[in-house]
Amino acid sequence: MMEEVMGKAFGRRNFLKGLAVAGAGMMGAGALAACAPQASAEEGEYDFAQTVAWDGQYDVVVVGFGSAGAVAAKSAAEAGASVLLLDKAPLGHEGGNSRYCGQTFMHSNGDEQAARDYFTALCGTLPVPDDVTDTFVKGLAGLKDEYASWYGLNVEDFRNVDQLSPAFAFMSPEYPELPGSDKISMTALHEGNSDGYMWQVQRDGVAALKDKIDVWFESPVSRLVQDPQSRTVVGVEVQRGGEKRLIRASNGVVLTCGGFENNPEMIKDYLGLSHCAPLGTLYNTGDGIHLVQEVGADLWHMNSYEAMMLFGGMCFLAEEGERGTILPLPAKIYHGSLILVGASGERYLREDELARHGKHYANGAWKMPKHPSRSFLVFDQAHYDVLAASGRIEEERLAKALSAGSIAELAGLMDADPASLEQTVADFGKAASEGHDPMFRRVAETMRAFGDGPFYAIEVMPDILNTQGGPRRNGKAEVLDRDGRPIPHLYAAGEFGGIASNMYQGGGNMAECMIFGKVAGANAAAKKDPLPTYAVAAVESSPTYLPGKETDMAEEKSYDTSENEYVGKGQGIGGDVVVKVTMDGDKMSAIEVLEQSETPDIGGKALESLPQTVLDAQSVDVDAVSGATTTSKAFFAAVTEALGQAS
Repeated sequence: MMEEVMGKAFGRRNFLKGLAVAGAGMMGAGALAACAPQASAEEGEYDFAQTVAWDGQYDVVVVGFGSAGAVAAKSAAEAGASVLLLDKAPLGHEGGNSRYCGQTFMHSNGDEQAARDYFTALCGTLPVPDDVTDTFVKGLAGLKDEYASWYGLNVEDFRNVDQLSPAFAFMSPEYPELPGSDKISMTALHEGNSDGYMWQVQRDGVAALKDKIDVWFESPVSRLVQDPQSRTVVGVEVQRGGEKRLIRASNGVVLTCGGFENNPEMIKDYLGLSHCAPLGTLYNTGDGIHLVQEVGADLWHMNSYEAMMLFGGMCFLAEEGERGTILPLPAKIYHGSLILVGASGERYLREDELARHGKHYANGAWKMPKHPSRSFLVFDQAHYDVLAASGRIEEERLAKALSAGSIAELAGLMDADPASLEQTVADFGKAASEGHDPMFRRVAETMRAFGDGPFYAIEVMPDILNTQGGPRRNGKAEVLDRDGRPIPHLYAAGEFGGIASNMYQGGGNMAECMIFGKVAGANAAAKKDPLPTYAVAAVESSPTYLPGKETDMAEEKSYDTSENEYVGKGQGIGGDVVVKVTMDGDKMSAIEVLEQSETPDIGGKALESLPQTVLDAQSVDVDAVSGATTTSKAFFAAVTEALGQAS
């Protein structure tokens, strides 16, 4: 039918009628119907994009301003393209999971074969196509030098994770038993991790190209505009300032919009979890999944995700829409008279095993455990005292633990079966006494039989770092349809359709963001063949939003100061933290934060209290705010710079 319709030459009204019959429900038809022309030219031969009244036009549109999006935008701009970089999050929340992750990347120290052997073994029985593997492993081999050269960094400043945090040294490599592992490292760009530094470097890479890259925050994409004849994606529909804007992408659209860890329905449908708490961004809601389904993309790795290291990835109970708080390391504080049970009161995994990004060992492979609808850490008074003495769990959390004089009473508070929980505790006591755990093979030294009451339970829930599911892609970062064909001009990178199909190596996602982000940006920027033409009247567009006309990236500001007022700045996670310090003689009398783009509920909150803390001490030699170390250091640096001017 489509071929018959497209083979005829006819006027615009018949064209639309025929198209609706041939492709009912297709996104391209929707775009035409929604974009009736304001003024028409003479009838003639025009391509599909010429029949849409565009509000703006760029060479490349990148959807999602996290690590992959930042890399793709920089790559496209350096290839000569004008770029619009879109993000649904507001300023201060942009960055996706890259803002919150450990800030390390996986690489193979120059050994491509080792990278191939290791990645192939990670995929195991769920391999990815050879061309995807080729792109990734070639990138891994040279990634350390690539980061240094592309961002103007000194490779001598890089640090492997075992040099930074002994607690995470086991992840470098995470699977030492696999072939090629002896060449695998997890590396940070400087002497620090989990501090937002890699994200800052990539964000700054975008800011440095502001003449070629416009950035729009709070601008989610609601659909892709697709030519129904060639299947080419020619632009996007953006929701911005309460209005819909149609933006033409002349050469390509790159989707780097992250996963769906904040979409409860997708979490249930694809991961089989009744609930979970995200540890990163709150803005990954799976919007991209719907976008690519509407243009015919195939999906892959929809059940693949990563979590943290304790109890198969567990965090303290959190409300829906809140970021989770992980159970603190070291793991040894949970060794003793403590077990993890589900809603029925039964154990369901080996508690002493340090999970590999949430995965536990079973039947020759590392897999995500099947978490029940509710889970509890159950322990006795002796272990309560161990947790309290460790200082790793806040007193307030311990004080809120369920408490009872007997196991049966505790089960009642948990809504668990008393007989089942009593039997579980008895079986665990027997295993501890005999030094053998027949159910899960927990190491004898980590078990201690429960003693006297009272007994305690803390409800916990699965945490999630990121999902991997999304559109299937090839080694050129092209999005594939259900027949394995590239959808023209559509690309994807990062965790949106990530390549981690099975087991995951720490730092792998950030490596993938860099490798496939560069490939996607460069390929999207490349000049494309003309679209096929139709016999139809063109639409005369008057695009308002052109390169350089509108951007949400903050310009560098200058601030007026009076006598005894001094301005300083420091580098925060979201950009510059700028302060004004007022001096009264040799003492600071006031500190005002003039500019900041820190995460509001973390760094932003810290900046509310830090000025008074420094004023009270008359020094920056004070403690950083817990959980906001990078922001605190940026504030201290800004105050120090201002004081330097005063002196």
